[in-house]
Amino acid sequence: MSSSPFPSCFRPYPSREADPPPPPHSTISNLTIYQTETGAVTLTWSRTMMGRSLHIELHQQHTLDSQPLLSFNLHIRPFLFWKKDGAKKLGPNTVLFWNLSKAKFGSNPEPLSGFYVALVVHNHMTLLLGDAPRDAYSKSKAHPPATPQLLLLKKEHVFADRLYSTRATFGGKPRHIQIDCDHSKLCFSVDGHKVLQIKRLKWKFRGNERVQVDGVHVHISWDIYNWLFHKNNSDAHAIFMFKFEDDHLEDRNILGFSNFDWAKTFSSSSVSSSAGSFGGSSSVLEWSSVEENELVVPLGFSLLVYASKR
Repeated sequence: MSSSPFPSCFRPYPSREADPPPPPHSTISNLTIYQTETGAVTLTWSRTMMGRSLHIELHQQHTLDSQPLLSFNLHIRPFLFWKKDGAKKLGPNTVLFWNLSKAKFGSNPEPLSGFYVALVVHNHMTLLLGDAPRDAYSKSKAHPPATPQLLLLKKEHVFADRLYSTRATFGGKPRHIQIDCDHSKLCFSVDGHKVLQIKRLKWKFRGNERVQVDGVHVHISWDIYNWLFHKNNSDAHAIFMFKFEDDHLEDRNILGFSNFDWAKTFSSSSVSSSAGSFGGSSSVLEWSSVEENELVVPLGFSLLVYASKR
């Protein structure tokens, strides 16, 4: 039996229909961490009643710059003037380009389509997000990177009643992941096929299993203590984690991302916001073993799920 030490957050299956407002006095944030040839890049898309925002951080490695950490905030206001496309110099030889003028949004903080966000370092496209890469290269005049970007971690946070769905790409194609939880059992499905079911939840409210999906090993961890024993707590949430093994990333420092760099980035960017709200109960981080904590250094893509009930 295996596990991975990540707490997480989750969202319902993306919908292009309605764009329901977030719960009152709340902020929904989705975080992603990429490894690039320059260093780790973290992006946090947030959504509130006032609009959306993007916070980006570049954790530079092997730099003589006095500012190894570069950051920028972009506020997306639906009813106020804001710069829908532009560029911002973050540091020496580092420029961020974006164009959200045609972006389409759903219920999630990040746009669904019609946009690009590009980070250029030393005239090379260090990070490129969105479905308009040609426009990004045309605007930035950047060269392709020597080493492609790598998505290491995605953390999602949403509200739903019982059924949670999302998508993740592994085994060479996008997959539909679904979590179905009631008081008697917890089921995990991939592309409509059940891959794991846990019964007697009052005794198995925390746990972990390793399953195989089309030849890909997936570590699944869960913690639904608050859902079962904090029924009157409006802040009760569950924690899930999916860790997808990648046999091509056996060398943990293949991209120069050392253990210290990853642990520092992970703790500052993804753990604090979710683990801190767990109250008195243990989190996935707290009951993971020393061996499991070594997985904090990424060997593949990790999907972190932080689920709150409506």
